[in-house]
Amino acid sequence: MYFCDLIINTNPIPFKYNMIKKTITLLIFTILTCATLWAQNSQRFVSRVFDNITVQSEIQYSEAAPVGSDDPDPLYFDFYEPANDTMAYRPLVITVFGGAFVAGNRSWCDMVAYGDSLSHYGYAVASIDYRLIPVYRISETNFIRGAYMGAQDVSAAVRFFKGNCETYRIDTNRIFIIGNSAGTIASMHCVWMDDNERPEETFEDSGWLGIGGHSDLGGVHTSGFPEYLSYSPRIAGLIAQWGGILDTNIIGNDDQTPICLIHGTADETVSFYYGAPYEENFLGITSLVLPDMYGSYYINQRLDNRNVDHEMHVFEGEEHCFYIDGFTTLIPEKFDTCFRIALNFMAQHLNYPAPPIIDPEDGIAEPEQPFFTVYPNPASEEIHIQLAEPQQSFTCYLYDLQGRLLLQQDNATTINLTPFPAGVYEVKAHSNSRVFTNKFVKQ
Repeated sequence: MYFCDLIINTNPIPFKYNMIKKTITLLIFTILTCATLWAQNSQRFVSRVFDNITVQSEIQYSEAAPVGSDDPDPLYFDFYEPANDTMAYRPLVITVFGGAFVAGNRSWCDMVAYGDSLSHYGYAVASIDYRLIPVYRISETNFIRGAYMGAQDVSAAVRFFKGNCETYRIDTNRIFIIGNSAGTIASMHCVWMDDNERPEETFEDSGWLGIGGHSDLGGVHTSGFPEYLSYSPRIAGLIAQWGGILDTNIIGNDDQTPICLIHGTADETVSFYYGAPYEENFLGITSLVLPDMYGSYYINQRLDNRNVDHEMHVFEGEEHCFYIDGFTTLIPEKFDTCFRIALNFMAQHLNYPAPPIIDPEDGIAEPEQPFFTVYPNPASEEIHIQLAEPQQSFTCYLYDLQGRLLLQQDNATTINLTPFPAGVYEVKAHSNSRVFTNKFVKQ
């Protein structure tokens, strides 16, 4: 058979059939892709929109010498992200574990739970290492140095991700930190401490007859790989779980990073008020070897005085790290409470109505227009809801920051706020199986 025979004997019907089949397949793919893009970008950050996530383990972000050594150790992070994410640059949450600066790691149960949960909501998450103190070296000086080293390592992590924002697709204006206990202590000092506020324990000390001395730790934001030193350590917000600081005076007028404080009043590890860590557990003995610290009660007062954007969640009668039973088991309902607080706080400070997405054909696309707007914001007595386009029927739901449903109204364009206290609220509008969310502040 010659080539001309192939042409003469070719039946055109299969060709047309194949073209139709390809066209239908492409149409279905386009519809599914658009549906996926809409679902991801209309509900992400407030709903669990991703079914699958990916995790990369043990990626190095820094190296630094720990307490008692001049030899640097590598510091790693585990990276969680939504699978098949279409967003060009995602907000990042850096999680910092607890453990009194002598124990803990990035794989502890709450760190894994935050990484898993937040990435299903559309965030990229990095659970990081930081330097720890050998138990046999515990002293007031080394505790302070350990907290300061932790602050340096948190800063190094922030700057690493800003320097590698293209690799990890990070929105550098929307980096948040969630700390637990010692991780919170390190993070708060990272956010608020300037070099002129460094504790004397962080400078060089030759010791007594050359015994017990230590080296200068350098500036707060000078640790990590040198190629990232020029990047700013500034973040979009901090969720501070049951932490404390050495001196409330480090919160200055120019320290305006938004912060969310979470603390139990019965905390005997890091006092809600003031005292040395573990002071209540060991009859005050730890006050002889560990420094006194200011807990969330006094931090909140200082933030009020400095007009810092913040919120305070006090849990009466709850102890330290109350969402974990022992060291390894999460208490789901208590973890979910803290997770929802963190989720709402971050959503409030993302500051965009709809995230930019990656279009499969044309690259980065413009964000969708919001379905509705809420005004005035802040409000005092009522809010008005303005729809982007006419709707035959819709339902509005009003929630507080703890996710409790306060009000439900059909086809509401005005909501009376007088029964509710001042605070941050969330309005959801449901229409034709679509759900849209907006936040506002009641004064």
